[in-house]
Amino acid sequence: MNNKQTLSLYEVTQKIIDAIDSEFPGLLWVIGEISEIKENISGHCYLELVEKDKKTEQPKAKARGTIWARNYRMIRPFFERAAGRKLSSGIKVLVQCTVNYHPIYGFSLNIVDIDPTFTIGDIEMQRQETINKLIAEGVMDMNKQTLMPILPKRIAVISSPTAAGFEDFTNQLENNPYGYAFHIKLFNAVMQGDKAENSIIQALDRIHESIDNWDVVIIIRGGGSQIDLGCFDSYNIANNIAQFPIPIITGIGHEKDVTIADMVAHSKQKTPTAVAEFLIAQFINAENWLEEANNDFTDAVNQKIQSNVDTLNRIGNQLVPLVIKTTQAASGRLQKTLHLGQDITSKYITKHNIILHKKGNQINTQSIVIRNKELAKLDQHKKLITSKIRGKVTNEHNNLLHVEKNIAAIDPINVLKRGYSITTQNGKLVKSANELAAGSKVKTVLSTGKFTSIIDKINRE
Repeated sequence: MNNKQTLSLYEVTQKIIDAIDSEFPGLLWVIGEISEIKENISGHCYLELVEKDKKTEQPKAKARGTIWARNYRMIRPFFERAAGRKLSSGIKVLVQCTVNYHPIYGFSLNIVDIDPTFTIGDIEMQRQETINKLIAEGVMDMNKQTLMPILPKRIAVISSPTAAGFEDFTNQLENNPYGYAFHIKLFNAVMQGDKAENSIIQALDRIHESIDNWDVVIIIRGGGSQIDLGCFDSYNIANNIAQFPIPIITGIGHEKDVTIADMVAHSKQKTPTAVAEFLIAQFINAENWLEEANNDFTDAVNQKIQSNVDTLNRIGNQLVPLVIKTTQAASGRLQKTLHLGQDITSKYITKHNIILHKKGNQINTQSIVIRNKELAKLDQHKKLITSKIRGKVTNEHNNLLHVEKNIAAIDPINVLKRGYSITTQNGKLVKSANELAAGSKVKTVLSTGKFTSIIDKINRE
């Protein structure tokens, strides 16, 4: 044991320090991903850098890093202003540092600078990778293909309740000059920082649980720094928005910046107020469309009514000559019957007068009783003939009246007054239920007016 070389623990740490000082004598640039970052009350920043395996995403190296307060006061604002986002976990950084080893506290990096251009490039590369992944999965345009309701009245809003943008949005909708009514419900979420991604996704999940209650989803956050937009380039948020079953409208509040969340949403507006104006515009467009449709429908009905009136007038004009012709024919037959009766009577009387005179000349000696008897018979015959003539005249007169009644009965105006109606479809008379179909439109003319019907059900029995 005494022959073996031994070192104390402190001696080992000193050799490690000497080796590090020899291998890394000055400043060097190191690439790593921030896995943890904390700001101390004293102003120092403590972070942990990791390097992950590209295939497994498992850490294969870790190191503690420290940015002392005097450097951190300059490094942080410069980085965030240049990179457009906060120093936070999950981003890759290129740091300038010294490699240190302390006998008690172990291995660490003393960071004196961070290059924002490296992080900008990495962020943009990750952003493009996210876009390419969404396209490859076929979800990039899914939400854009959802149907925007004609009247998006029931609105689920994802925002912070204290955000000025949420207040601007609700005021714009509730005080719109047209009096449109909206039903708005806030689904509270954190809209920036490390917790924003999970919070927004959880809000979408809550909305999905009552999806039938909503027409659209609005994601708004109002103003704020460009630094706070990082969560809206998240793959998880974009993927949830892209596959949501109803339209999502974003109003994140930055006119120049287009996040991936904006790209996959159904519609993107610049500000929360612009989102409200977009929804109000949907109502205005629908109202204008309804007004135009109503005017077109009214014009079509008036044209159809006028067409039916013209048809009835044409039928009436055709019936009048027919009625006159029928009346004249019946009157001619009546006159002919009267003349015929008069001729028959006159001939009969003349014939019997001759016979009577002949018999009188032959039988001058017959008694008055026989003569009166013959006269009575003659009178009886005369009455019988007169009665027959009158009966014939009466029958013809009744026939004429019956003809006139029949003519009056088929007069369209009288037919309509008895409770009948004339029904047309596309200007043609409807004579059978087989000519109709459910949902078709028909026009009905009554004695006192007209109306239009849409057929709901047909019984063909």
